[in-house]
Order: sequence, then structure tokens, then C-alpha cells
Amino acid sequence: MAKKRARGRLVGNHVHLWVKDLRGALRWLAKVWGVRPLFAIPHLAVVPYAPGVVLLLEKGSDVRGTIGYASRDCDRDFKRVVARGAKVVEPPEDRPWGVRAAYLKGPGKLVFEIEQEL
Repeated sequence: MAKKRARGRLVGNHVHLWVKDLRGALRWLAKVWGVRPLFAIPHLAVVPYAPGVVLLLEKGSDVRGTIGYASRDCDRDFKRVVARGAKVVEPPEDRPWGVRAAYLKGPGKLVFEIEQEL
């Protein structure tokens, strides 16, 4: 998971997020997002998130967080994950900061964002 520093600067390569039900979170990621862990043991899974990874850790409570994905077609990708069972938090909408974005309920308290530059 370690990456080289870019000309003296640190480069982010992973995020830790806590969920109460790791197995349920992994089932949801496989079904809705089409993502499978790179590595998994009881209470920990490493999920690809280019260019780094997300580490999901099973704990006694869920943590709030948003996991964002870049898209070339927000509406198409939104419809695809909703058809796979994702619950809508906010449908695709043009945002004042120059993107079209949609938000979907993920496992626990996680939200997944699909964002397309306009």
C-alpha cells in the first residue's frame, strides 16, 4: 500500500472506514458496485479505490463517510447502480462547483457519490 512521495510531497493512498457489518458491506459492494476485496480477513477488508485503497474495518459502530467515484456519464452510472439495488440519497443534479453528482446510500452510514465533471 505504500507509495513513493511525489517530489517531497506525501501522496495519499488509503482511507480507513469503520462498519458494524463487514460481511454485509462486502456483499453490498459486490452486488451494487461490482467491487470485490483485494484482501480480507475477519474484521478487515482492503477494497480497490484507484489509485489507492479503502480499508473497511468491522467495529462496534458505523462511521459516516462519503466515497466518491469519477464518472464520464453520471446519469448512466446512477441508473446502473440503482438497478442493482442502491438506494437513492440524491439523484443526479448539476452542482454549482461544476459537476453533475448523485449520492447513494452505502453500507452502514456510508454514502457513495458519482461525480461527472461538466
